Amino acid sequence: METNELVILSGKYLDGTASDAEKNALLQWYNAYSEAELTAILEAAPHEDEASLEARMLQRLQAATGTGTTTRIHSMRSYIIRVAAAAVIIGAVAGGWLLWKKSQPAHPAIAKVQTGTNAVLVLDDGTEMQLDSSQHGVVSQQGNTVVSRSATTLSYHQQNNNETVVKFNTLKTPRGGQFRLVLPDGTSVWLNAASSITYPTAFTGKERKVSITGEAYFEVAASADNPFTVTANNTDILVLGTRFNVNAYEDEKFTSTTLVQGAVLVRGKTKAQHLLPGQQAQVTATDLQLIKQADVSAAIAWKNGFFSFKDADVPGVMRELARWYNVDIIYSGGIPDGSFTGEMSRTLTLPQVAELMRTTRIHMSITNGGKSITVTPE
Repeated sequence: METNELVILSGKYLDGTASDAEKNALLQWYNAYSEAELTAILEAAPHEDEASLEARMLQRLQAATGTGTTTRIHSMRSYIIRVAAAAVIIGAVAGGWLLWKKSQPAHPAIAKVQTGTNAVLVLDDGTEMQLDSSQHGVVSQQGNTVVSRSATTLSYHQQNNNETVVKFNTLKTPRGGQFRLVLPDGTSVWLNAASSITYPTAFTGKERKVSITGEAYFEVAASADNPFTVTANNTDILVLGTRFNVNAYEDEKFTSTTLVQGAVLVRGKTKAQHLLPGQQAQVTATDLQLIKQADVSAAIAWKNGFFSFKDADVPGVMRELARWYNVDIIYSGGIPDGSFTGEMSRTLTLPQVAELMRTTRIHMSITNGGKSITVTPE
């Protein structure tokens, strides 16, 4: 297909005047396009600023699907933004819900995967309590502390301040689940999938200490006389009152702490670093790196119902999908090259995710009765 013909077809698609045959021709070219060819098309196309291009894309996609969806993901290697945007325009013919849009998306209610279900509360004596969505009200009383739950939140309330015996509880989420916890001091904690937090049933000393595995977002109740410490892997995070996210999954390369508001001190094995809002500390067993301009919205996207990727490789994307959809990942024929940038709603079903990934040239097959994903290169 000649460059001028592609430019005309792309314009027709955006204007809503392309016939079914023209859409099919455009889709066939997209499935076999090369970076050089796509760049040539953009150079030949009439100038259009990025904001205008995005607005037209959104309008056409919403008209095609009959929804206001803002799901967005696309495969990127070294493409410039306009190249990636053009690729998504053409890919939208197939997917219907692909979109390149830089602004923060609206966050729809979680529908396909309900948060706050099937969590496990482990009491001090080792007793495990399954927390399902049917439970409401008081679930346990430990000393002077009453433990109650609503649909998606577990809360601790002290009946008086004379607690002398402190017990420790652990809250664990499975793959595919999230849960909110309100600690005895009023601190709120959101646990991501396949995560846990261990904490006292009452804070009685000068310090408030908890430990986590996996990922958690904290909104720490301010108390100048009682500093709050989070331990995760080889990292300690010391705060007074602030909002931050900690990603400490064991299969990730480092433990990351991203500060949303306030101030924290992140301490690794060899270094310590104060963070300002918008900064991130990445801690390994031997080092601590400061990211001065972190992508905060990406770090907490999971809490708002989204996957968010920025130059993420295929294994990194698949690890997140595995935690949320409770599947094992199998690579057949090697691990595909390339990286991903964009966002995708966690309300999508696994078949929808597989279809979406196919438009980015990553083939996902749901196998083993829905318990596994087999990934193959294009």
